[in-house]
Amino acid sequence: MNFDVESFIGSNAGVLLVLLVAGHVLADFLVQTETVARGKETGAGALLRHGIATLLTHAILLLPYWNTGVLLGIAGLAVVHTFADWARHAMEGGIAERALPGFLLDQLGHIAVAVLLWWLFVRSGVHESAAIWFSPGAAAVTVKVLAVASGYVFCWKGGTAVVRKLLARYPQVLPETKEGERGEYAMGRTIGVLERFVVFTLVLFGQWGALGFVIAAKSIARFKELENQSFADYYLMGTLASVFSAIVVGIVVSAVI
Repeated sequence: MNFDVESFIGSNAGVLLVLLVAGHVLADFLVQTETVARGKETGAGALLRHGIATLLTHAILLLPYWNTGVLLGIAGLAVVHTFADWARHAMEGGIAERALPGFLLDQLGHIAVAVLLWWLFVRSGVHESAAIWFSPGAAAVTVKVLAVASGYVFCWKGGTAVVRKLLARYPQVLPETKEGERGEYAMGRTIGVLERFVVFTLVLFGQWGALGFVIAAKSIARFKELENQSFADYYLMGTLASVFSAIVVGIVVSAVI
């Protein structure tokens, strides 16, 4: 029996699943500020603020489905999300080697909880309660807009987190950052974000052949610096991680839309 992804995503159940997953992405990488993200490592206040933000984000996206069961469900999701974040930071203990695996497992765990909640909602028939809100045409537009928006949001902040946490595992390849070089470092981070946006867009449009031009253009700009072996390792590792994360997100979003 073949599973029709397009038909599923356009269904009431499919829209609900996309809303739940998009709620996580937007809460974790758009609503959450850098201050809160750093504060979660040391204080309960930041964790609580993030938990409330997660709850409100899902409540807004799931407004058409509101009933007592749905509100209790997303409240439970926010509690589990907050506890999982606390557990991750407690297990990492500031050890760089644990940061990237912890981040990836954390994201997979949050997605798994969202899928579990979706399954419970579908079993209770919640997905049918918003049928009047989402005609087939409205459902298709909702799914596409949220999926693409979530993809760009993850490429922006999630991709940055992946690259940072990977490079932190290999401090020997990190260039020395002096006081006057912070602006250059920030510019490099911005270039990485733009790089992921371009790669993500190209994957969405199926322009795989153009990906090589993106990497080549970036390499030409850094040609002289690549003569330094340490910088070359740093550049190659960061670029590959950045591009790979954008490709993975692009493939997932392409499958959805």
